[in-house]
Amino acid sequence: MNYDVIVVGAGPAGSTAAKNLAEKGNSVLILDKETFPRDKPCGGGLPTRVQKRFPYIEPFLDSVSYGTTMFSSSLRYRCDLVREKPFLEMVLRKDFDHQLLSLAQEAGASFQGGKSVIDVIVQKDKVSVMLEDGQTLETQMVIGCDGMHSVVAEKTNLAKKLAVLCVSLVQEQPMTPKQLTTFFTKKRLIYLFIKAHGIAGYAWVFPKKNTINIGIGEFQSAISKEKQRIPLKETYEKFITTLKEKKLLPMDFPVENLKGATLPIFPLENTYRDRVVLCGDAAGFINPITGEGIYYAMVSGQLAAKVISDGLKSHDLSYRFLARYQKLWNDDFGKDLKALGRFNNQWGKDSEKIVRLMMRDKKFARLIIGVTGGQISLRKYRTPLILRYVYLSLKNLFRKQEK
Repeated sequence: MNYDVIVVGAGPAGSTAAKNLAEKGNSVLILDKETFPRDKPCGGGLPTRVQKRFPYIEPFLDSVSYGTTMFSSSLRYRCDLVREKPFLEMVLRKDFDHQLLSLAQEAGASFQGGKSVIDVIVQKDKVSVMLEDGQTLETQMVIGCDGMHSVVAEKTNLAKKLAVLCVSLVQEQPMTPKQLTTFFTKKRLIYLFIKAHGIAGYAWVFPKKNTINIGIGEFQSAISKEKQRIPLKETYEKFITTLKEKKLLPMDFPVENLKGATLPIFPLENTYRDRVVLCGDAAGFINPITGEGIYYAMVSGQLAAKVISDGLKSHDLSYRFLARYQKLWNDDFGKDLKALGRFNNQWGKDSEKIVRLMMRDKKFARLIIGVTGGQISLRKYRTPLILRYVYLSLKNLFRKQEK
């Protein structure tokens, strides 16, 4: 047997799983089709709970934002939330992923980049992992952290055709610290545009230390079948023009180096089988409202490592034993993901009223942003959120009647 565990994919999920397994004395190999450091199309905004759960990432943060301005689709309404505590923490994915991988290697994991996995064959007492270069590696256990189009998931019959997706375009461009302070203040305030130019999704502007990250994401499930499809690049270009007109970007800001990404929205029904588990995007762990996935990637890697380490000790990596992993992630964040998923189709509906109410009531705004951003649990705060919405709607109705 070559290794106790082979991790396919060296992103945040894979590196976190490998680090935790190696720290427990297991022999671990991480494989990735890319060599590192490599870039990844992503906003790079981390909810503050990532650092709370994984304090060791603090040195890897590029910058911190202390608030947001959220615009409605018509731009008629805007909600400002500025705070003394961090609102969103920023990373550069090229650096962040490489730093997480380095931690896994320091813990004792081995890494081979530029290695594409083409097949995974599960047998009674081992798993054979076949590489594009002709190598076959043997291991007791495989963790699939190889993204949405996971080869591990496909070859082990865990994949399913995903009809619900988020398609995004993102651009990260250098800007001087002086420019960043001029446009986004020293607090590095972020901009969020709900249903920018009518898309079923949102656009973002994330200022960082020496760069600006701008992107737009559309949730395919929320697009009306009758609505004419407009190419996302066309909408992105209009969005950049709007930012310039509103003096939220320099007039000479270029549209270049655009990168696309496709994200899953809902977790797979089954994320494990004999000697195999899936983590991160490969398992469909993405916030279905915002598209954020780094928190769920790292937590799922951490949970998978715990279960697998116990399984290696007890010489049991069966389907029945690995069911513990599914229960752990479901209790940890899965129920919240499913609850948020019920609101995914709201991206296709009118959002003006919500932003107007947020503008008028900071408590409601904090609840909405906290729940949708994954900072607080929707299950725990659903009732206060609904009650606040009803209260504000009635208050608004009486105000109109008085007029």
